[in-house]
Amino acid sequence: MIRVYWLPTAHINGVPTIAGIEFIHDALLDTTEDPDVRKLIQDTTPDEHLGLVAVANSWRDATPEEIDRFHAEVIPFVPDPDTIRAEEILHNPTIPIPAPDLAELVRIFGRRLGYRF
Repeated sequence: MIRVYWLPTAHINGVPTIAGIEFIHDALLDTTEDPDVRKLIQDTTPDEHLGLVAVANSWRDATPEEIDRFHAEVIPFVPDPDTIRAEEILHNPTIPIPAPDLAELVRIFGRRLGYRF
């Protein structure tokens, strides 16, 4: 669901750092009149929503205008199948990586490097 959050910022070594940054992706982040608050518009999962609500000054559901702007400006990142498969292989807790998976991973890396085979 697309929601709007007002997130506090902290200045660490002169650099503004936004609260809840670990939950932010594929979003619109605007400045506000208050230099220590940012307005976030994001399509959040239930877990992301809970994490952002915990650190936000306030939040609400997006207005129709904000939803239209979100869809017009945000292009979500969709990983390609090679990336998804490589992540599956690398996140497998089996040590060592089985030979067929290792061969597949090498082919994926080869494609990324531009080798023809």
